Amino acid sequence: MSVDLNLLRVFVCVATEGSFANAAKQLSIPTSNVSRSIKQLEEQLNCRLIERTTRRMRLTEQGAVLLQQSEKLYHELDETIRQISHPQALSGTLRLTIPSEFGSLLLADLLAQFALSHPKLSLHCDTQLMPLDVISDDIDLLLTFHRGELANSSYHSRLIKSWSSVVVAAPALIKRTGMPETLTQLANMPCISSLSALQGQPWIFINKEGQQKKVNINSQYRVNSGILANAAAISGVGYAILSYEGCKTQIEQGKLVVVTFKDQQPAPIELRAVYASRSALSPKIEAFLNHILQCV
Repeated sequence: MSVDLNLLRVFVCVATEGSFANAAKQLSIPTSNVSRSIKQLEEQLNCRLIERTTRRMRLTEQGAVLLQQSEKLYHELDETIRQISHPQALSGTLRLTIPSEFGSLLLADLLAQFALSHPKLSLHCDTQLMPLDVISDDIDLLLTFHRGELANSSYHSRLIKSWSSVVVAAPALIKRTGMPETLTQLANMPCISSLSALQGQPWIFINKEGQQKKVNINSQYRVNSGILANAAAISGVGYAILSYEGCKTQIEQGKLVVVTFKDQQPAPIELRAVYASRSALSPKIEAFLNHILQCV
C-alpha cells in the first residue's frame, strides 16, 4: 500500500491542532485543501480517520493509532535531520530506565558524562528493579539485567556487558546437605532465588552446545538484591547463583564454595539495552548506546 507522506503530515496537523481551520492556518493553505487531503488519505488507507460534524471533530480508533505512530515517525525524522545537520547537537528528551542497586553504581558516572557531552538533550533516568514495557510506558531505552532469552520477541536488544555466574554455597551448608552432583539434586536443596527480578524463581543453565535448561529450584528465601543474596549464601541460608566477579573475594577467603555440574554451567548475567523494534534507531538512542559500549 502506497501512502502520500504529505497527506500524512496534514492529518497529523489536523489531529494535533484540533480542527481543520487551525490546521489550515498552521500549514498556510486553504481549509478546502486540508479537507481534500484528509479525504485522499482516507481513500488510500481505505478507512475513516476522522469523524467530523459541523460543530466538532474526533479521531476514530484507526485515526488515533495512526496519529500515535505518525508523531513518533515525524519526531524521529526531524531529529535525524537535526543530527545530520548538527552531528554533535542532540536535542529533545531521552527517557531511560536503569536497574536499581548495582545498575546505578555501574552507570552513574557514565550517565553524567553523557549529559555533559550533550547539553541540549534532556536526560530523564528512572531506576526500577522490574523492567518496564518500553512501548506502553513511553520509555526510549531500558537497561536491564537478564539471564537467558528475552521473553518478548517484539523488542530488540543489544548486549552491553556479560558476567560469568557460579553456583555457590557456604561450607557449613554443603556439610549439612551434601554436595549436589546433578541439577535434579540441586533443585531439592535449599536455594536463594530472586523474588521478581530476572524473571523470578527458575535458574537457567547452559550446556556445551549452548542449549538452555530451566531449573525450578526449592526456594524459601527470595530476594531482589545481589547484596542480600550474597550475604544469605555466606550465612548458609541456601545455594545461590551469583556473578563470579561479585563473590570472587568470598570464594578466595573460603567463605563460599563453587558448586560445579558436569556439562552444565549457570547462564551468565547480562546487562542488555532493550528498545522497541524499529527499522532504525533514533540518533539520541544510537549515540547513547555507542557511549555506553565504549565506557562499560
